[in-house]
Amino acid sequence: MAVSDAIQTARQLRSQGRIRESFELVRDTIGSEQPALLWQHQPLFWDSLVGGNCILTRRRGSDAAFIQALWQDSAFVQQFNRTAANIPQDHTVLERILNSEYASLVGDLSSLHWIVRDNQQTPWGILSLTNISVAHRRAEVLLGVMDGAPFGLATAAMFVLFGFFFRTLQFHKLYTLTFDDNPHSLKCVLHLGFSIESRMREHFREPASGHYMDMVQAGLLADEAFSTRNTRLMRRLNFN
Repeated sequence: MAVSDAIQTARQLRSQGRIRESFELVRDTIGSEQPALLWQHQPLFWDSLVGGNCILTRRRGSDAAFIQALWQDSAFVQQFNRTAANIPQDHTVLERILNSEYASLVGDLSSLHWIVRDNQQTPWGILSLTNISVAHRRAEVLLGVMDGAPFGLATAAMFVLFGFFFRTLQFHKLYTLTFDDNPHSLKCVLHLGFSIESRMREHFREPASGHYMDMVQAGLLADEAFSTRNTRLMRRLNFN
């Protein structure tokens, strides 16, 4: 089978949830000739990630109703990503978009999105990696959970991500951008070991008011993620 045909068939298999078959097809077709491409097909990008009371599952079409409900909550969108584009109101259209996202490779979109669930599989929010740079081994993280989420779920979600990002993928740097009017979000990431790296003055213009806002970038390096403080906190959240 030609490589292009194998890649297309692999995508179709992923859209059906047949992740292992998709990987094996690409592996058997290209062997070790294109390691970067084969790496992107690894099943680990679609595996559920578990830690403490948190389960992260890759976002897909079956999550369309939940995503629509989140986007109807203006407070959630403001917390998660106030620059997020509107989503289709048509359930079928959104389902198709999410399934296409699910079947795509990390290199296609430079992003990964998970649904944040508790250990009963109840969905509470979204965790995203965006602006993923394989060359520089860094990415931006965005996290939003609904009011009423189980205690410690947001923190557990970040620790689950740390394990995947720094240990499994062996990436080097995670960073986040917060708005000047959201000190709570900045306080949360600093509590997890992030350090303030820069303040970007009047970096964002609020569409509704026309008001310019400062933004703060905070970053976390691989050798800082599992500090003594974070390790203690992970134990309290029942991480193995």
